[in-house]
Amino acid sequence: MDVPSNLEVPSFESKLPFQAIILVTIFIALLGAYLKLNFSLHRGKNLPPGSYGFPIVGQTLTFLKAQKQNEPDKWIADRVAKYGPVFKTSLVGSKAVVVTGQAGNRLVFSGGDNGIVSNLPKSSGSIFGKHSIFEVSGSKHKLIRGAMMNFLRPESLQRFVGEMDLLVKQQLFQVISYNPYIYFGN
Repeated sequence: MDVPSNLEVPSFESKLPFQAIILVTIFIALLGAYLKLNFSLHRGKNLPPGSYGFPIVGQTLTFLKAQKQNEPDKWIADRVAKYGPVFKTSLVGSKAVVVTGQAGNRLVFSGGDNGIVSNLPKSSGSIFGKHSIFEVSGSKHKLIRGAMMNFLRPESLQRFVGEMDLLVKQQLFQVISYNPYIYFGN
């Protein structure tokens, strides 16, 4: 039996595009499964408008760019103009709801059982302390907030500023008495 001479032997070079097609198909399937899971978890929840951005990265890159240009206020203002004073976003791999304005701050810092739970990253807990007003809720939050409000009343501030002024003057007079060559002006 004679083999026709015009038939070619298949080479392995033609398999490279086939492998690339398989990899792209697997990537698209995994991305689709991720998006479907992500949307099914949030179905039925009353979430505010907004965008999470790219998967995993979120809007971190645009936020860091705004930080580098010293314009984080503009970054927030752009989203407030687009979505309103309450919007969802994703920063540093964590999904978040951003609340702006006086009414939003009053709601968040009221300390009652309003369903809002602080979920700050662990690094902020180490910066502010685990017993800061940002980390506690319920009765502990009320106690800390009450102490802060008592301290920040205008009458209390006037008294503390007066006491600090007196202490500073005493320290300056002690320095002058030790060194007569220091002159502070009229």
